[in-house]
Formats: sequence, structure tokens, C-alpha cells
Amino acid sequence: MLDKQSVSAAFDRYVSQFNPDTPGILSKQRHSRTVSVLCETLARQLGWLRKDQDLAWVLGLLHDIGRFEQARRFHTFIDYKSMDHARYGVWYLFEKGHIRDFLPDPEPERERILELAILWHNGYAVPSSITGRTRDFALLIRDADKIDLFRVYAGYLEHPEQIWQMSLKDLGSQEISPKVLEEALGEKLVHTEVKKTALDFFTGCLCQLFDFTYGPSLALVRQQGYFQELLDFQPVNPKSARQLESVKEKARRILEGAG
Repeated sequence: MLDKQSVSAAFDRYVSQFNPDTPGILSKQRHSRTVSVLCETLARQLGWLRKDQDLAWVLGLLHDIGRFEQARRFHTFIDYKSMDHARYGVWYLFEKGHIRDFLPDPEPERERILELAILWHNGYAVPSSITGRTRDFALLIRDADKIDLFRVYAGYLEHPEQIWQMSLKDLGSQEISPKVLEEALGEKLVHTEVKKTALDFFTGCLCQLFDFTYGPSLALVRQQGYFQELLDFQPVNPKSARQLESVKEKARRILEGAG
């Protein structure tokens, strides 16, 4: 049986290597623990076996392990401006062998699932070559990650000066880049590299709703209410307000169908 207490302690030891005053360290520690609980909850609601629920919990805890080194080195969480945090996590855990810090007993199938699910959790899509149980876990972590991202972005709206170095009024005065709007109206994830403004990143966050896989995930989004807080934001730029409202309407239709 998986020793969750031991895994949890190992995670805290890993995080303790990083200066808690480094921006992002404490928030990623909270995010990792929140996503681990979400993964376990979703796996249980989906009727997965107990051992798979436990593995889902581990996956949530370790999925962003590369973020801590990214924050220390680059002081940003934008991968294309720094490093691919998922690939770094895979390198650290599986190529350097630090998975043994968390799971002392080797289990190749379990570790292959973790490796591929971590590798693709931040990708634009999970490749079709990833199949079976591994695909189930890869899609699960993507759902759980997005659920907590809505909480994070709702917090950004409370303190935009700390995140975007601007007021909500200034955020709402910006325009949405044409490519971002095109992908958003197509109900697609927005590619990070086409985002130019803070309002582009906000729009891209809303579009995460278009990439959910599991019904219980959308139900949790609706129950938690953070996404509604995002929908309540109204740009003061009339053009942006009209454009964003079109995106919001598409998102609302999806949420209305959630249990």
C-alpha cells in the first residue's frame, strides 16, 4: 500500500530547499497540495480503484515539481520564456532518479504513468499515442490543474497590482490580441506564445474551460465558484468587453450543462 504520509513528508523536504521568499514558491506548494486532493477526489468520483485514487493523489502532488526550480532560476512561470517545467520535472524525478525520494519501492508501470502524465500535463494536448490507463491519468491531472488555476486567477483579480503590476481598470482597458480572440471564439485553448497582454492571459484562462475531459471536473468548477468570479470581471474597454462577453457566453453554456 502506498504510504501517503511518507510521500507528503518527502514533498515538504523537497520544497524546503527553496527560499520561501522567492515569489511563487509558497503559492506552488499550495497549488500542488490542492491539485493532489482534486485528483484523488475526481478519481473517487469516477469510480477508480483505491490504488488508482492513491496514484492520482501522488500525481497531483508531483506534477509541478519543476515549478520550484523554475521560480528560483528564472522568477517566472512562463515556460517559453524560461524552461519547460514539466520536462524538468520528468528529468529530475525519472532521469536523475529522485522518484525514489517519494516512492522507494520501484513499480515500473506506476512510474511510467507518472512520467508521461507529468510530461504532458502542460502540453497543448495529450498525444494520441498515449493510451489506456496512462491517458486516463494524463487527462485527469490536466482537469485538476485547471480547476485550481481558476482559484489562482480569481486571486489575481483581487490583487492585480501584485501580479500584473496594474490596476483592474488598467487591465480592463487593454485589448484582446486578434489571434487570442480567434482561438477563444473557436472554443480552443489559447497558445501561450500568442498572448501579448495581461488581458490576453486572462482570456486564455477562461478558455481552459474548453479543454476539460471529465464531467465531475466541470461539476467541481461550478461548485467552487471561482470561475464565476472570473466571469464577473468586466473590461472598461468597450471593444474588449464585447469580445470577452462572446467568450464568456460560450463558457457559460458549458457550465450550464455541468451537474
